[in-house]
Amino acid sequence: MMFKKLFASLGVGGASVDTRLHQSTVQPGGPLSGEVVIRGGDVAQVIEHVALVLMTEVEVERGDNEYRSSHSLGSVRVAGRQEVQPGQEIRLPFSFTLPLELPLNAGFPSRSGYQPHIKAPVWVETDLAIERAVDATDRDFLSVQPTPAMQRFLAAMDNIGFTLVRVDIEQGTARAANRSSTLGCYQEFEFKPAGGSWSIAEVEVTFLPGAHDIAVLIEIDRRFRGDGYLSLTIGPNWQSVNWEAELQRMLG
Repeated sequence: MMFKKLFASLGVGGASVDTRLHQSTVQPGGPLSGEVVIRGGDVAQVIEHVALVLMTEVEVERGDNEYRSSHSLGSVRVAGRQEVQPGQEIRLPFSFTLPLELPLNAGFPSRSGYQPHIKAPVWVETDLAIERAVDATDRDFLSVQPTPAMQRFLAAMDNIGFTLVRVDIEQGTARAANRSSTLGCYQEFEFKPAGGSWSIAEVEVTFLPGAHDIAVLIEIDRRFRGDGYLSLTIGPNWQSVNWEAELQRMLG
């Protein structure tokens, strides 16, 4: 028994954790539910807590260097202190609402079928904190689709001749229309003109969703004229707006 306790403290033969999501395809501000399944190992162990941490990867700039780093978007506590017996199975159901600013990584509209370079993984990391032992973890990736309003805006960019070429997440804060990002990071959608009729080299778009609307930051890199910034708001009446005409007017 002494050796079993020693091995369990090192993570060998200790309790394990498996998070089972009811859905792996989600949208910002939507629900996520499932259950955390804990299985006891060879000896009884005290679990200090069980938490679900929503994670992504961000681009970090330090001087002239740039690297990618894991970044927490928030956490939810599923259970507190309890003991798990050898071979025991504990099931912990959960349900919570995802952040409105959850980064997107799938479901982007494209007339040409071009697939952008997406560097925006999002996953749920389960932290099973075990007293005086190596913690057990589990990682479950999410496919995050645009909301209908976001998808309509992205489709309008595609329709007027801008191809989405890259999607990534930057560390820091973005601001548009008197709103700031709140998760310590923000997402950029990089578009390039598909034809030669635009005097624009590229356009970068950032969504800053709120409870009732979406502020949009647009950074425009015009050939020979440098960068410029615009902002607009996607309101509750977004379905009645001709977004192609609106973007043509703003970017022209």
